[in-house]
Amino acid sequence: MREYDHPLRNVLHEEVHARPPVALWPRDRVFSQAFLIDDATRQAQLHWINQLSEALKINIDPHHGQSFRILEIEPSPQRIILKWELHGEFASISVMVQQESLLSETHIQSRQRILQRVAACFQELGLQAPEMSGGLRIAALDIAFEDRGLVADAIEIAPLFNNNTLLGSHILTSQRAQLWTDLQINDDGYISYLVPNLGIGSRQAGRIARRIIEVETYRMAAMIAFPLAKSLSLPLKQAEKELSQISKDIASLHQEQGIQTERDGQFLATLSALASRTEQWISDHGLRFTAADAYSQLVEKNLQELNESPVPGVQTLSEFMDRRFQPAMSTCSWTQKRLRDLSDRIARTTQTLRTRIEYVNEEQTQKLLMSMDQRAKLQLRLQETVEGLSVLVLTYYAVSLFIYMLKGLKAGGYDVSPELAGGIAAPVVALLFFLINRLRRSKTARPQ
Repeated sequence: MREYDHPLRNVLHEEVHARPPVALWPRDRVFSQAFLIDDATRQAQLHWINQLSEALKINIDPHHGQSFRILEIEPSPQRIILKWELHGEFASISVMVQQESLLSETHIQSRQRILQRVAACFQELGLQAPEMSGGLRIAALDIAFEDRGLVADAIEIAPLFNNNTLLGSHILTSQRAQLWTDLQINDDGYISYLVPNLGIGSRQAGRIARRIIEVETYRMAAMIAFPLAKSLSLPLKQAEKELSQISKDIASLHQEQGIQTERDGQFLATLSALASRTEQWISDHGLRFTAADAYSQLVEKNLQELNESPVPGVQTLSEFMDRRFQPAMSTCSWTQKRLRDLSDRIARTTQTLRTRIEYVNEEQTQKLLMSMDQRAKLQLRLQETVEGLSVLVLTYYAVSLFIYMLKGLKAGGYDVSPELAGGIAAPVVALLFFLINRLRRSKTARPQ
């Protein structure tokens, strides 16, 4: 590394080399199992693979050792290789074993003998078998690679699959290999595959094995969402019907006269409960549906990379998946879309109702302000009336006091006429009080 290199350059570059396929020999049998894991079983998986690495005295790769390992349990010529991969929500363990001869009996019969040999190896190491490493098994495959002639008719190899209906195809651009399976789970939980070939590269065989394993593993991981989609079908239908009825009721409410505050509140409470229920569904199952969509795309990608071409009269694996698997994924996608659409519709309906409530509130506020304005005008008129009366009252008392004073002067010998002076003073006093009151009102009304 140079000082001008990005600090993550090596880490990012090593991702190109992450999870390489194992080079397979002409007669290798690949036993692959995938286990759904949670936090506890993830730690169990790591503990199991660390124990195995320690027992085999194999160093852990610093870049990918926590998510990917290839361990040789037994050396050549009867080698046993284990490949362990840790993914986001599942772990896969594949064991590659060289079989001594071509298949002449059903997979399950020879598989039992080979797996007993593998179990004995783990027992010698003091470890549990791969199926006990942690998690719940979601997929198990037995893929037999055989350097035999290509099969012209499914009848030739039907006995190897208990005479079940077979799926088959030529694979690869060169068509030097075939893929055969009945896609049935045997009594021991494995699905059997046969890959006869006319000599293909060891790395190429490893890539074929990886694609077959990923098709089955990702298919099963995606299908976990299907029961959830089916279980949501009826509740979603009822929720959509309930929302439709609420929308109709709100629309009819606009045609009614007067304010319907109580009904508006009831609609808002119902919409709130419906929104909470929908968001709970999205929270509980949205991630599962998103994962199913991603897994479905990976299934399709791996099927395309197998580059299947048909064997006359036999359905290919891609055709089978297109007719049986993709409809289930379409159901999941449609359910996810319905959840999003329902949430959006609830939001729009709620906004419409809130707009109506705001309009009603504004109308009520406007009427209240008009009423307050009318009351203020009445109060002003009453105040003006009271002020006019107060001018008369003040004039009366002031003139009366003036006359009383003049009567005192007359009693003292002065020649004055209190009544005449009071009559003359009355309009002057009244005018004075009127002007004072008007000046006070003008100062009060003047803006500050």
